[in-house]
Amino acid sequence: MTAPLCPLAISKCTSYSLDSISKSVSEVLLPFGGLEAFVKPGQKVFLKPNMLSCKDPSAAATTHPIILEAVANECRRIGAQVYIGDSPPMALGRIESYWNTTGFKKVAEKTGATLLALEKEPSRQIRVNGPAGPVSIHVTEWLYSADVVINLPKLKTHNLTVITGAVKNHFGLLPGLQKAQFHKRFPKLSDFGALMADICAATPIPLTIFDGVEGMDGQGPGGGRVIKTGLIMAAVDPVAIDLAFSAIAGLDPEKIPTLARCRKIDLGPKNLTQVRIFGEPISSFKYPGFQAPAEPIFAKIPGVMVKIAQRLIWMRPKLKKGLCIKCKACERICPATAISIAEEGPHFNRKSCISCFCCMEVCPVDSIEMQTSSLIKLALLAREVKRFFWGEGKTNTSSDVERRSASIEETLTSVMK
Repeated sequence: MTAPLCPLAISKCTSYSLDSISKSVSEVLLPFGGLEAFVKPGQKVFLKPNMLSCKDPSAAATTHPIILEAVANECRRIGAQVYIGDSPPMALGRIESYWNTTGFKKVAEKTGATLLALEKEPSRQIRVNGPAGPVSIHVTEWLYSADVVINLPKLKTHNLTVITGAVKNHFGLLPGLQKAQFHKRFPKLSDFGALMADICAATPIPLTIFDGVEGMDGQGPGGGRVIKTGLIMAAVDPVAIDLAFSAIAGLDPEKIPTLARCRKIDLGPKNLTQVRIFGEPISSFKYPGFQAPAEPIFAKIPGVMVKIAQRLIWMRPKLKKGLCIKCKACERICPATAISIAEEGPHFNRKSCISCFCCMEVCPVDSIEMQTSSLIKLALLAREVKRFFWGEGKTNTSSDVERRSASIEETLTSVMK
């Protein structure tokens, strides 16, 4: 017997005006019976956005506050109580700054929702199937005490897991600094991605509403390029959302560690042929020129060769001159204690650094960037040259040629430095 297709709804939305967002949210929920199919009067609803960084919504590093406002308004209309919470990597002691800067506090004031500092809330220890055996994690008790949980992720790339969409947004259910420690415990990209999928499998959320009006490509999840992708999606399965995200970005799901693991453990649909699309087709949202993060080179190298390869092929954090404000967020978050603050800013101990780029994620002023070896730069240059002449199976337009020419010039300049 053929399994039923997983439903996924997509709505075109190019503006963060409340009217536009509210209309699109209603449209993507209609195939599921509306929000009333999930939320009932008197229930407690926990909204789980992506609040990675203490940045303005225009940076596209966090779920846009208007998405929160639209969903909170709908919950309140039904008669539910609304709670909003996430656990950013470095919010300890200054969560109020995050709420203010991201616009979440204003949403709470307008909708009557309650903001939660998950580090100060009860948590529950559970065990998940890890890449090499069971792993103990602490999850916010709100996952269990709320009557309904709604996942509100953001369309972004990630320099370790390629994308950070619906599946990885479950990672924010883990309060405190344990998230940073998992970077150290699972430095291999495939293992870390597998852990994200395993956590998602162990922390089911019945509804995901995806903010893709504006997103981030390049070196996400905190310091990439803002792009206008113009959509909102909804699904009962987060894997369906991430498969659609991959298609929009032109990425191979098998090369995304989280989705590769989902396929292996039979979590969600294996590909888009097992997804039923409602609303706009995915093809109408494909984003030409989507910039994926640097490819995880070491994931392809046999273990015995890694030490030799590390001398020639490496990626590591680098300080941008003149931007650091010495807030010490990078020093506090570093799971390998490889950072100390010098006169000009963070100093990276190269022997201790595990290249998890947690420092890059939490920097409030984007003063840390990814530095790559010349060999990687040459590989990227070769890839751009190939795309320039052959594209990606498509005819090059003048805009494609212009974009790829600029990319080649930028990469070549980087190599020559």
